[in-house]
Amino acid sequence: MPTQNKNWYAKIAVAVLVVALITLSIFLVRQYRIAARQGIVSAERTHFADIVRRHSLGAADVALIAPWMTFDYISVSYKVPVPYLASVLNVPNSTAGYPNVTIAHYARTIATSSTAFTIEVQNAIKVYLSPQ
Repeated sequence: MPTQNKNWYAKIAVAVLVVALITLSIFLVRQYRIAARQGIVSAERTHFADIVRRHSLGAADVALIAPWMTFDYISVSYKVPVPYLASVLNVPNSTAGYPNVTIAHYARTIATSSTAFTIEVQNAIKVYLSPQ
């Protein structure tokens, strides 16, 4: 008899957990829908582009550029054309994966330090963004 009671308690516990999980899922879906209606969240990439458009980084923010960033990420964040970066930094058209290559990876391919190349990228961004 005691093992039957243990099984019965385990079944009740599992049933309670399943009900709690379903309730939580319904709550989260409702909250997501509310947030989506308010424009807080979006599954579309254009939402990210809109955020970047309204909150782009400037010449004063170039110190934020780090070796882990890709050229494309920098291009979008600082509103700098990818071809400009390629020409100023002498990145050949044949570079595999460009512009989705990190600064550190590209620095290794040209046998230079990622810190030194990051500084070159920062300077290129400063020149592009500084008023003429």
